[in-house]
Order: sequence, then structure tokens, then C-alpha cells
Amino acid sequence: MDVILLVLIGAIVAHRFNRRLTAQEREIARLRQALERVQGPVTVDAAPVEAPAADTAVMVEAPPEPPIQPPPFQQPPEPAPPPLSVWSRLEDALAGRWLIWLGGATVALAAAFFIKMSVEQGWLGPGVRVALGLISAVALMIGGEWLRQRGRWAEPEARDPVPPALTAAGLFTGFASVYGGYVLYELFAPPLAFALLGGLAALGMALSLLQGPYIAALGLLGGFATPLLVSSIGGSAWGLFAYLLALSGAGMTVVLWRGWRWLGLGTLVGAAGWVPVWYVGGWNPGDALPVGIYLLLTAGLFLMPAFLAGPVEAMPRTTLFDMLRWRGRPRADRLAVAAVAVLGLLMAMLVTVDGHRNGSLVMLALFGMLCVAAGRRIERIAGVAWIGALAVLLAFAGWTVPRWPLPPPAVTADGHPIVPSPGAGLPFQSGRFLWAVGGFALLYGMGGFIALWRSTRAALWSSLAAWMPVVLLALAYWRLDPPQADTLWPVASLALAALLVAGTGPLARHRHQPGVSLGLAAFAAGAVGALSLGAVMMLREAWLTVALAAQVPVLAWLERRMGLRSLRAVILLVAGAVLVRLALNPSVLEYGEEGLGWIVYGYGLPAAGFVLAAHWLRSAPDGKGDDGVVALLEAGGLAFVTLLLSFGIQALTRGTLDEPPDTLREVALHTLVWLALALLLATGRRWRTRPVAVWGRRILAGLAALQAVALHLVTLNPLWSDEAVGAWPVANTLLLAYGLPALLGLLFLWVEPLPARLRPWAALLPLVLLGTNLALEIRHAFQGPVLSGPDLPDAEWYGYSVGFLVAAVLMLVSALRYRLGWLRHAAMALILAVVAKVFLSDMAELGGLYRVASFLGLGLSLIGVGYLYRRLQGAAPPGGQTVA
Repeated sequence: MDVILLVLIGAIVAHRFNRRLTAQEREIARLRQALERVQGPVTVDAAPVEAPAADTAVMVEAPPEPPIQPPPFQQPPEPAPPPLSVWSRLEDALAGRWLIWLGGATVALAAAFFIKMSVEQGWLGPGVRVALGLISAVALMIGGEWLRQRGRWAEPEARDPVPPALTAAGLFTGFASVYGGYVLYELFAPPLAFALLGGLAALGMALSLLQGPYIAALGLLGGFATPLLVSSIGGSAWGLFAYLLALSGAGMTVVLWRGWRWLGLGTLVGAAGWVPVWYVGGWNPGDALPVGIYLLLTAGLFLMPAFLAGPVEAMPRTTLFDMLRWRGRPRADRLAVAAVAVLGLLMAMLVTVDGHRNGSLVMLALFGMLCVAAGRRIERIAGVAWIGALAVLLAFAGWTVPRWPLPPPAVTADGHPIVPSPGAGLPFQSGRFLWAVGGFALLYGMGGFIALWRSTRAALWSSLAAWMPVVLLALAYWRLDPPQADTLWPVASLALAALLVAGTGPLARHRHQPGVSLGLAAFAAGAVGALSLGAVMMLREAWLTVALAAQVPVLAWLERRMGLRSLRAVILLVAGAVLVRLALNPSVLEYGEEGLGWIVYGYGLPAAGFVLAAHWLRSAPDGKGDDGVVALLEAGGLAFVTLLLSFGIQALTRGTLDEPPDTLREVALHTLVWLALALLLATGRRWRTRPVAVWGRRILAGLAALQAVALHLVTLNPLWSDEAVGAWPVANTLLLAYGLPALLGLLFLWVEPLPARLRPWAALLPLVLLGTNLALEIRHAFQGPVLSGPDLPDAEWYGYSVGFLVAAVLMLVSALRYRLGWLRHAAMALILAVVAKVFLSDMAELGGLYRVASFLGLGLSLIGVGYLYRRLQGAAPPGGQTVA
């Protein structure tokens, strides 16, 4: 099985060489054929040329000219040779390259098998076996280098696979011999075995400079496997990480010398992989210093290629988060950013494993300073400063601190409460945590502010200086969870906001420099965030949301006043948070216990703030203010107004928001409010054409229509819900639930520019509501407030015929008068329905005078309808067309 695995590995490696050699051979063949075409003689027969005489009619025959040799580029190209077949290429690769690498692997296996056989047969002693193995390893490596120097190529990119194959076999044999002598025969002490294996790894890295990258990969793999083979876990952290640092330095030296970036990635995997292994299996108290120094120096090693890469064409910078760009970066920069990200995670783990002691915190601070310094020195990778900051946040998020207990209420001798001093009752164990938070906030605040001057990445440094202290303050508040009565936190938030506002002064004097306007936006956003954080610390429930919503118009005013268009991203975040808290937060229903007043200011003030902010942003001086942020603010204002009216109705009718409306009157009020808002959005000249108004009124009208069908007509219909509709004949619940929604719906359809083919279908629901209102009013006249009674007297049944016939006539007159074809069709359909009722039902159900009155009234009405139809149709203007 081992032989098969090695054969497969050798085949894969040889296949890569085969592809490159085949391409080179084709190129040489094409060049050779082109050279032969250029040098080969090619003659072309030239036709005789006749020259006419100027003033004579005699034609003089010109002497023959020597044959003209056309230039080489005019010769017809010869056909290219046919490409090599798959079998030919496979044969060439197998005979010329694969067998060579397979031979190298076979030699290494032969050495291993020889040692194994010598053990089984007892031919040679342990020392002789290991010595022969080492001699064979040295011979193979010397032979590989000798063949390289005697071959056609003397560069490490040589296409001849024989020298690196022999060298690789020698390295493998050397590793096997030393490891066998250590494990099987105990010939080497652990330090000596460690040194020998490390020396072989270093030798492989050195030989890779002459014989190619695969030797470097083999040496690197053996080097990082050495501590595991020699069982160094549980040993000294200083020795292990010093060795790993030296090996990483050798790997990065090869990367810098030869430019093999993939080898740098392998070095990163090996250098970083040992750190979590040590955290789990070998950690001892006091290891924070060697591990921290190792992580710092390793980060410096991986930053070195980017430092030495020289100036690179700058990438376009458009946002505060352009550090997330990956495509288009140089490979050295990618390696540096990836290494800092991995090592930053390991540094955060170090602080957690060490229990957030002072030594690990110092290492974390030094790592942050290294990231800031490297980002400022190599501004192409300035984002590494934020990576270091994220490592700090990750380390602090895992810090376990005691909760801040609620202090006992303090009162004066007169019984008046005493406001506690800032930080009263702070546990002693939490003081160190706060000092650490303050130190890192000062580090990133001052470091980012200093780094932004004369920098091409002022926006990034400004965001680091402005946002990192705010985030750290929020993190400290979250971890400590202090009592609301403590004034330390709002005081700290206000002080931080004041510092950030003061920092905008020096920046404003340089606002026309590249990136400074984004920096101003970052500081303004940080100040707003600090104020919002202070509101969170002091306020609860609805007032917290109001305080957050108040930041939206403030930011909009700053954007308009200072021309900081980048503030729109911050406005978007704040507005999104307010929308989620007020529109998608289930606990918002609990605020209703405060009464109607909470609903008025809890939704009214955010709605006014959103509308005002949208107006300021839309009227930007550059004429480009109307964008998606404005649309979101307008939509949020509309949503808050809708929720304000809906929750207000709920609070007035039921006194609580916890129970949904379950009566026809409550549901009807909600439907009327939605239709009224939709009608208002459709009639306002200043906003009716805006996308939010168009889609907002359509959504509101659609919700009202769905509620009217599902609840008004079906679920809460008074015919079977036993709900009293009121004693008055017209001004009752039926008018609220059916009549007024139908009228508002018809008015909405009148002003809303719907397609002509959809308008009749959209008008169907208002007509059904009007018909339901009429039918229920007739029943109300005979049954009283409760309409679910089983009785149906003849007078009521006759009343339906009269009422619907009158309604049909009025509909027909209106349709003929205003040329509404769809309404005329509906009126005729209703008349036919009344005719069918009279002949099919009234004839059998009614008796006496009601039957006579039914037929007499129907006949007279039909005659009148015919007369009005002819009269109104004849009064149509010439050429007038009835709307079909």
C-alpha cells in the first residue's frame, strides 16, 4: 500500500513537469519550422514587363529582368505539424519523467526496506544501519547536486527532474534514518535527534534555492513535523517556539529569494498550526511571554514581503470598508493580510488561555501597535490595523468579569434619594477590566488619529480612531451589565462624544484633501454612536428608540451642512435599527402598558424625524440626493404613521396592545385608516409620483382589501357573529364596515391611475361592500341591532327587491351619465338578478299585497329604466363613445 501511495504521489508530481515540458517542446518545434521556412530558397517566375513609349506608336519590348525574390514574409506558410497524440505524450512523459521520479521514490523505499530487512535478519547492528542510511542520504543529495551542475540547466527552474528526485530521496532517507535511530534504537537523545532533523530541514531549504520548490516543500514539511516526531510537547516553550521561528524565517527567506508565494502559505500553516496544539497539550503558566513574542515576530516575518515589494499601483478607494477588497491585490499583500488575520486570532486565544493576565494583555497591545505601524508604513494593507482591533474585541469578549451589583437605595435624613456617584459599587475584580478597556481605547483612538495625517487612507484611520473606543465602551457595558442608576456610563459616553466632535475641528480644515471627507463622516458617526450608546445606558423601553431615531435627522443635517455624503451609510444603519426595533420587535407590544401617550411619541417622533431627514437628504445641493437611503427613510416614516394610527385605534378601543382586535367595529376602523392613508398618498401633489408613495398606497389598499374580504365579509359578518351593530338605522357599525370602505375604495380607484383592463375588476370589491351594506341595512330595519336571527318576514324579503332595484337604477343612471361601461354592465347584471328573484322567489314566497307590489314595482321600474336608458343615451354628445 505504501508503494502504491508513493507511486501516485510521484505520478502527480511528474505530471506537472510533463505539462510544462510538452508546452516547451511544442514551442521549440514551431520556432524550428519557422526558421526553416525563412532560410529555404523560394523562386517565383516574373512576367515580362512592357514599357510604352511616350510619343511613338511603336511598342518596344523591354529586356527581361532577373527573377524577383519576394521577401520571406510573403511566402505562403507551410502547414503546421499535427499535434502529438495523447498516447505519444503519455509515452514521452512515462519514459522521460515519471519513471525518473518513480525511481527516486523507489530508491528511498529501497533504503527503508534495507534497514527493515537488516533489522529482521540481524545482519548489521543498529548503529551501522543508521550510519549506512545517513551515508546513503548524503550520497543521494550529493549526487543530485552533481547531476544538476553537470546538466544543461544550472537554475532551480531546471526541467531535468533527475537532480531534484535524487535530492528528495536523500532527504527522505535522512529523515527516516534519524527518526529510526531515535525511535527504534534510541541511538540519539531527544535534543540531538531534534537538532539532526532540524538540520535536515534547513539543508532541504538551502538546497531548494538550487534545485527547485519541491525540495523546499519537503524540507518545510519535515521541519514542522520534527517537534511532533521527537515528542517535544510538554517541553520548553522557549525552545520549541524559537525553533519554529527559525524555521519560519528560513521559509520566508526562500519566499523572498525565489518568489514562491505558495510556499509562504505553507509556512503560515505550519507556523500557526503549532500554536493551538501548544494551547491544548503543552500550556504551562508563564508561557504567554514566549508564545506572544513568537506571534509578534512571526507576524513581522510575513509582513516583510509586502514591505519589500515596493510601490504598487494604488487601488481605487471609495468606501470606509475598502480593506475588505481582495481581488487585485499583490500576492505579497494577500499573504501578509492572511497571516495577520490568522495570527491575530491566535493572539486573542492566547489572552483567553492565559486568563487575561498582564503579560498576555501586553502582548496583545504590542500586536495592535505592530498592526497599526505596519498599516501606516504599507498603506496598501492598512486594513491590518482593523484586523488587530478585531483581535482585541475578540479577546475582551471572552473576559469573564463579575456582574455589577445593584447598590442599596441611599436616602438623606429627610428621606430624599441620593444620586450615587459614578462607579459606586464597582467590584474590585472589575476595575482591572475597565482599566484594560480604557487603555486599548486610548491606544486605538490616539493611534488612529495620529496615523490619519498625511495618509492616503484617512478614512480607514479615522474610522479606527472614532469607532474602536465606542465599540470598546459598548463591550464593557455589555460584559459588566451595571445598574441603570449608575451615572458613570452616560458620563463616559457624553465625554467620548465630545472628544470625537472636537476631533472633527482639525479635520475640517483639511476636508478637501483625499479621504478627509470620509474621515469626517467616520468621526461624526462615532459621535452619534456614542450619544446613542449613552441613551441606551440611561433610557429604557420606548424612549430608547426615540433617542435612537432622533439621531437620524441630526445625521441628515450634518450630511447636508458639511457635504459628507458618506454619512448616508451611517444613517442607513441607524434607520435600520430603529425600523427593526419599532416594526419587527415583538416586545414593542409590552410598551402599550404606558398608554396612548407612548404610542404618540414612540411612533410620532420617529416618523417626523424620518420625514424631515428624507427631505434634507433629497434636497442635497449636488442634485443627487434622491437615492435608496431617502427611499428607506420615506418608507420608514410611512410605516411609523401607519403603526401610530393602528396602535392608537387599538389602545382607544381595547386599552391594550396584547390582544388583537376581534370585533367588526375595531377591524373596520383599521381598514378605514389604511384606505384613508392610501387615498392621501394618491392625492398629494408633492409626493404622489414618488416610488414609496406609489407602492405604499398600493400595499395599504391591498391590505385593506384582504382584510375586508377575510374579516368584514366572512369571519366577522354580523349575520352569524351575533355582534350588535347599533340601534341607529344608518349611522352604525354597518356603515363603518361596509359603506365607508366601499366609498373610499371607489375614490381611490378614481384617482389611482390603474390600467383600464384592471379597473372594473378592482371596482368589484367596493360594489360588493355596497351591496352587503344595503342588504344588512334592510335586515337591520326589520331585525334590530342583532342580525343573526332566524326570522325572515315577507316585508324584509320584499325590501331586498326594492332596495337592490333602486340601487341598480342609480348605478345605471350614473354609468350612463359618466360614460362608465363597466358600471353600466354591473347595473344591468343587478337588474337581471332582481328580475330573477322576483320571478323565481317572490312569486312563490310572497303572498297577498307583497306579491302584487313586487311585480308592480318591478314592471314600473323596468319601464322607467328603459325610458331613462333611451333618454340618457340620446343625450350623448355627437361622436361620444361609451366607455366599455
